[in-house]
Amino acid sequence: MDLAVIFSERKEYTVTEPLKIRLEQGIHEIVGDHLGRMNVTCSHITFVGKGKDRTTIRGGLSVENQQNVAFEELSITNLRGFGYGLLLQGSETTVDVLTCVVKECGGFGMAVGGGATVTATQCEFMENGGNGVLCRDTNTKVRLNDCKMYHNRYDGLVAFNHAVVDLHGTKTDIHSNKGRGIRADNRAKVNIHLPSQHNTSHDNVGDDRNQEAMYGAAPGSIANINADGTFTHVVVEEVNY
Repeated sequence: MDLAVIFSERKEYTVTEPLKIRLEQGIHEIVGDHLGRMNVTCSHITFVGKGKDRTTIRGGLSVENQQNVAFEELSITNLRGFGYGLLLQGSETTVDVLTCVVKECGGFGMAVGGGATVTATQCEFMENGGNGVLCRDTNTKVRLNDCKMYHNRYDGLVAFNHAVVDLHGTKTDIHSNKGRGIRADNRAKVNIHLPSQHNTSHDNVGDDRNQEAMYGAAPGSIANINADGTFTHVVVEEVNY
């Protein structure tokens, strides 16, 4: 990361010509704080591995108010404390995650907040100690294309506090989580761009779909968006604590 900052100072990288950091096969250990995290401190940078089964980053990656950051063909795991895999936040943040696995993190797999914009494609979020994917805050926009969230300790996908999540792709699969499959709370929206008969969320210990109204807040929304532009909501469930 230190070298990347130096390169960025010497040359202007762009959306079409980002700085590429190529990681070889094997395990790459992050030396950071007690949560084992590294902050990505420059924009227009791509981290590319040799494949999610061949290149592993051991530690968490954080992006805050950086643009055009990408992670490709990697496995990310962070076993330190309640450590996360990916923490992506800030209104200026734009991140793409492509063909990655985020697994066995002490806390959540991927968390997005503070108005960040994130797209994950053909990724898996599995066996994490918290939620698979957590999205929060106004103006936060997350698109998940053909992603899978399973065997997490709590929920597979959580959206709350006005965040908007769009699910695309027939390979989308949220299952076997020890909590709920999809949870939407406090005016968050989860839009499923798949037919209502698609088995998007199934076989979770808790509800497969849950729209909560916790602590007096408004419930969230989970809806299938049909090809003709109409949508189908599930029934709102009021939860009292």
